[in-house]
Amino acid sequence: MLIIAIDGPSGVGKGTLALNLVEELKLNYLNSGSIYRSIAYIAEINSIDLNNTEELINIGSSIIFNIKPNSHKVDIIYENKTINNLIFNEETAKIASKISSNKTLRLSLVSIQRSFAKEPGLIAEGRDMGSVIFPNAEVKFFLTANNETKAKRRLNQLKEKGINVSLTQLIDELNERDKRDLNRKASPLIIPDDALVIETDNKSIKDVQEEAIKHIKSSN
Repeated sequence: MLIIAIDGPSGVGKGTLALNLVEELKLNYLNSGSIYRSIAYIAEINSIDLNNTEELINIGSSIIFNIKPNSHKVDIIYENKTINNLIFNEETAKIASKISSNKTLRLSLVSIQRSFAKEPGLIAEGRDMGSVIFPNAEVKFFLTANNETKAKRRLNQLKEKGINVSLTQLIDELNERDKRDLNRKASPLIIPDDALVIETDNKSIKDVQEEAIKHIKSSN
């Protein structure tokens, strides 16, 4: 089974590349960040203490991830309600970044993430897909970009949703998030030895996708 791991910090284009590859290759899709975001969202609406590891693990085990057979995308279901559209906002992202440093929580989610690996294959994107979750993935990518580029991309995404934030604020938040990801004791953000590093600063989505497809074909 073909497993393609895409890692990198926030705002480098992991999600865009992953979804484009899912569309082109017709493989299943894992956005590992959506798992942490889901737990963060549920913890927030239920006023759960973010230091209560047991409760966070319980939340994770109560979420249903339903892979759609036709689109290969995933519905995230909690208490019979699909919450996909409720978790992708800045506040939830901040909480998710904080709880993702919890080593015990991360370990509890390994098997859930690995369960996404089903025929005909998987595109997995996150921070530790190639280093921890799927160390034997046949193809690994690590995407990079400088923080100003990442912040500008995020600013445009938020503007499209009608959310106004400053570029300076976003750069500060990305710096803080990257610092947590790089320095956490559990599964820190690293470049896997066998990953192809793609710098996305001055590349279009099409350029990045073409580079990725070329590498995938050469790996098979």
